[in-house]
Amino acid sequence: MGELWKAFTDPHFPFLRYAFLSGILASVSFGVVGSYVVTKNMVSLVGAISHSVLAGVGFALFLQHRYQIGYITPFYGALVAGILSAVIISIVSKYLKGRQDAVIGASWAVGMAMGMVFLAYTPGYIDPMSYLFGSTLLITRTEIINLILLDIVILGIVLMYYPQLWAYCFDEEFSRVRNVPVMFLHTLLLVMSAITVVMMMPMVGIILVLAQLSLPVLIAEQFVSRLFSLMITSVILSMFTSSVGLMGSYKLDLPAGPVIVLTSMCIYVIASLLRVIKKRGIRTVKPKK
Repeated sequence: MGELWKAFTDPHFPFLRYAFLSGILASVSFGVVGSYVVTKNMVSLVGAISHSVLAGVGFALFLQHRYQIGYITPFYGALVAGILSAVIISIVSKYLKGRQDAVIGASWAVGMAMGMVFLAYTPGYIDPMSYLFGSTLLITRTEIINLILLDIVILGIVLMYYPQLWAYCFDEEFSRVRNVPVMFLHTLLLVMSAITVVMMMPMVGIILVLAQLSLPVLIAEQFVSRLFSLMITSVILSMFTSSVGLMGSYKLDLPAGPVIVLTSMCIYVIASLLRVIKKRGIRTVKPKK
């Protein structure tokens, strides 16, 4: 622990501080957006969006290295690809319900394939692993500022549309009867998810972001039932798992993203087992005569 604290306070190596701070800031968006995504059963939709982001990353790197267009960074490429994918998937999920799973699966694979093709045509060697699984070395002061702005935007949207989002998540048909803009809210949730995925890409990567978006919420669901309580608990759990995962990755000299996700998974399994044991214990207790 002393070695970790020394590295954390070393002024010449700020990346560890940035990593911990990004984990704390990312937890706000993970917990809030993830609560809506899990409650509305939209995890597969967000999965397709997250994998489609790689197409934007690959295209941006291709333009940078082939045509020296420096202002188009992987961040902006991923952001455009994510938002565009969110809008397309939102439209598809509304008008092609019978083939929704097939179209989502195809979008998932096509986005990854396009990204890998662009990376293959990019001059020089580009390692896709840091984008797929994250890297604490990619986190900069700019990323921290972007995370702060993201949290402000997410919280602002949730405060503005909380009653409508609550109604949409728990009773979509009733929301339509009450003239709640269901299509707008559906697209808004997907766009919020896409932006969250892009902002968390340096932390846990494109592939692992889906797990960290859902696992803290699945853990929190076992202890709370109200949406607001679910958000708060998910945020706290995400902060805990990201901090513990980062400490574990530093001590074990492993990539931070996978260790964070495995930490969340371990806590989910433990919480599930404790819940099962508690339920069985209640059932075996015989009432007194």
